[in-house]
Amino acid sequence: MKDDSHSRLAIFRSDSGITLSFGEQTYFIEAVDPFHNIALKALEQDDHVPFYVEIARREGLGPEFRDALMSQVEELSGEED
Repeated sequence: MKDDSHSRLAIFRSDSGITLSFGEQTYFIEAVDPFHNIALKALEQDDHVPFYVEIARREGLGPEFRDALMSQVEELSGEED
């Protein structure tokens, strides 16, 4: 069985920006980065999905990850009806 406990998202906020830690990777979002405003709103709403999307974008997985995520959102939305 694979232990994925090390792959949890950790978010640290400072005056200079936001640091994301996921697995062995670390990403920094500077306060001047356009995503910073989205990140602040996501933190206020305790919504971590935008951070996973940003990580995927930085890793070059944007289109595939977006499509899979949108598919899951559509499935979940259909379950609420």
